[in-house]
This record gives sequence, structure tokens and C-alpha cells, in this order.
Amino acid sequence: MELRPVGGTDVRISRMGLGGYELGPEPEESPDIALAVQVIRTGIEHGVNWLDTSENYLATNNESLIGEALESLPAEFLVCSKVAPYAALSGGASGFRPEQVHAACRGSLQRLRRDHLDIYLLHYPDDSGVRLEDTWGAMAELVDEGLVRAIGLSNYELDEIRRCHAQRRVDVIQPGLSLIDHLDGRDTIRQCGEMEIAVITYEPVGGGVLTDVPYDDVRARWSGGVWEESPFFQYVFGPDNADAMRAVSDGLRSIAARLGARASQVAIAWVLAQPGVTAAIAGSGSTTHTAENAGAAEIDVSAVMAELDSLTALVQ
Repeated sequence: MELRPVGGTDVRISRMGLGGYELGPEPEESPDIALAVQVIRTGIEHGVNWLDTSENYLATNNESLIGEALESLPAEFLVCSKVAPYAALSGGASGFRPEQVHAACRGSLQRLRRDHLDIYLLHYPDDSGVRLEDTWGAMAELVDEGLVRAIGLSNYELDEIRRCHAQRRVDVIQPGLSLIDHLDGRDTIRQCGEMEIAVITYEPVGGGVLTDVPYDDVRARWSGGVWEESPFFQYVFGPDNADAMRAVSDGLRSIAARLGARASQVAIAWVLAQPGVTAAIAGSGSTTHTAENAGAAEIDVSAVMAELDSLTALVQ
């Protein structure tokens, strides 16, 4: 699989990355290290050379599981993690004051059993009054100390990215993007690409809506838990957008069938074809789906881009 540079650093990542969150463990589960090893090894066998996690995923337990799994995997496999300003739905956060960022990085390194992080991100904006410049200065210090190779921002607006970039180069950003969501962020992605900032996108399959699983079945999987109260659930599965989401899902499967590909692969390939996009993250606890997601990097959607773009108009 093609490797792409992360900003001006010497970090090179595969066009597909493995989303670590789906490896668990959920609060009621015991860590399944053997499964995590199998999934990561499958990704490696199909050209994936990095994964993404966060202290915010499952109250830091996702990092701990991944750290144990990585003990039996090649040392050159790359890791991206994040520091969070406050606990979101998935729990776990250190805060954005400089001393908190330093402590968070060291905590992640300990859980991941690494002496450095290849990519480290601010997970989402802080609203507690900590100056962004102070937080970003702490991130730069981690690079200077050799604890981090590349730094960036996840879920930030372009003006905030520019503020940080003027202070110390932003190597990478991590926004969401799919055929059904985060579509208004494409201009930011394009502009960051022009600034030679790497762009790693998440949620390319829209929480499962952009797969071969029928829309109503995906909705049932998300229903009944804490995520049902999230803005994502209300947007993707609420009554206002349900018909449009179902139409995009059906249309995508039709296009994928003509290409002889999985719907998820075509959805990811569309994301990878967007101007400025460096790589995409797709997570799964299935080795089969991990292999399929990796294969999306080889899918050519140039002949159907107009059709795929027309699907986005259904939800804009």
C-alpha cells in the first residue's frame, strides 16, 4: 500500500489506518488481546502500517489493550494517539494545560508500552479557557523532547489550525469525512493539503451506514445505548434525515455492485480521492472487514465520482 508523508516529518503512513476504538474493551467486557493481535496483524498483512487511538477511548482502556497487543507485533508499526480536554461519551481525559498535556503523553506512552508516539493530536477543542497557544506550545515541547514525532489537531476549525501553524508547524489534522457527514469540511481539508499539512479522516463509512448492511439494521445496532443521545445518532438516524440516509446507503450499494466491490470500500475510496486527504481510518473487530477496508486503498472510483458526488447532495 502506498505510504504518504505526515507534514514535513519523516513519518510515513499507509493510506488506510486501523481505528483502534473498535478493538475495545467496552466497560462490561474483558480485553481480548488475542483478537486485537489478529486484527492488527491482518492489517499489517494488507499494507496497513499504523493505528489510531486516544486516551479518551473507553477511559484509557483502549490504549492499554492496544499496548499489550503491540508487544507481539513488529516494533516498526506506528501509533497515533490523542489527549482530550475533558471526558466525552467514551471517557478519559487529562486536560489541556501544558503540564496536563505533558502528563497525558507520558501516560499514553506507558499504556501503549512505547518510548515515543509517532503522531499525537489534540482530540477536540477545549472550552475551559486554556489558551490554544499554551496547549500547542506544550505539544511542540513533546516533539523537542523526542517523545512525539508529529503533532496535530483533531476536530478543529481552519482559523484555529492557522493559529497553531503560525506558532509551530501543524503536521497533521484529523477531521471526519464521509458521503453523509462532515461534508462542509472539505474546503478546510483542501486548504490544509495546500499548506502541506497531512489530513487523516475518520468515520469514512458513516458509522456503518455506508456498508452492505441495510440502513435500518445499522440503526438498530446503534439504538438503546449511550450513543443514542449523541448528536451523531440524531443526525444520522433521527427522523429528519432518515430517508436521505437510506437513499444514500441504497445508492452506494448499487454503485459498488457495478464495480464488483464492497459498499464500504467504495465509500472509503471516495474519501481517499478528495483533494488534500492523506489517509483514512477505519476500525473493526473483524479480520475480514479489516482486510476489506485495507483493500479500499486500491479501489479506483474515478469513473463513478460524479455519481458518488450526487449522493452527497441528498444530505446537504
